[in-house]
Amino acid sequence: MHGPEHGVAGPVLVERHGAVAVLTLNRPAKYNAIDHATVDALTVALDGIEADGNVRAAVLTGAGKAFAAGADIAFYAGADSGEFAAFTERCNALCDRLVRCRVPVVAAVRGLALGGGFELVLACDVVVAERGAAFGLPEVTLGLLPGWGGTQRLTWHVGPTRARWLTMSGDRMDAEVAEAAGIVTHVCEADELAPRALEVADLLAGRAPRAVAGIRDAVLTAVHSGPEGSAGPGFRREREVLAELFASADGREGITAFVEKRTPRFTGH
Repeated sequence: MHGPEHGVAGPVLVERHGAVAVLTLNRPAKYNAIDHATVDALTVALDGIEADGNVRAAVLTGAGKAFAAGADIAFYAGADSGEFAAFTERCNALCDRLVRCRVPVVAAVRGLALGGGFELVLACDVVVAERGAAFGLPEVTLGLLPGWGGTQRLTWHVGPTRARWLTMSGDRMDAEVAEAAGIVTHVCEADELAPRALEVADLLAGRAPRAVAGIRDAVLTAVHSGPEGSAGPGFRREREVLAELFASADGREGITAFVEKRTPRFTGH
């Protein structure tokens, strides 16, 4: 997406299209893997949206061939338990920030939306996806679990049985399956993704802002633990278990195997 106003190149690009702000994750060589700098930049971008009363809706998308392939596992490989926990808390806060953004956020998904990338999508209000998009939470293949709210928000979307399968198997969904599951709201051809996402965002930007805000708040309140965000008991338990898994032998093996591009050898320890 290209617009008349844009920020300097960095981990997140910001463009304005009238009343719509477009935020683009900008690490295409890394499939927009999420690191501290990306969290910082996306937080600053959301601060800008909050401060600009002329922005009525936002689009979150990724540069290159992917939305976001998840957390930067190279960071996980070198992090100790304290650093890992601090990063997990920051990413939970970022997802909460998306949920409670002053304006509705439309995810525009091209290519992969995996792990933390999918968790960002689950925190958005509306999801537009190209037919070639793939969604999944593959953390189990690292000996971990989704820790940015994925176990909670995915369950709200698809119910406990399908959520268990997707998180325990690490299986992926294509855009059509994700649409049928209630995650994706609009499916389009690849060359239609940017204009379709802007069209959806423009429509929301044209609605009465107070009514839109009230609807978003009411729907969130209807979701179990919704108003508490990542402070809710399910979210807290998710992070507790993730910390235990990160420190386990299998967790270290899964992360190391990913970095070394080999099949992990899990032992149950």
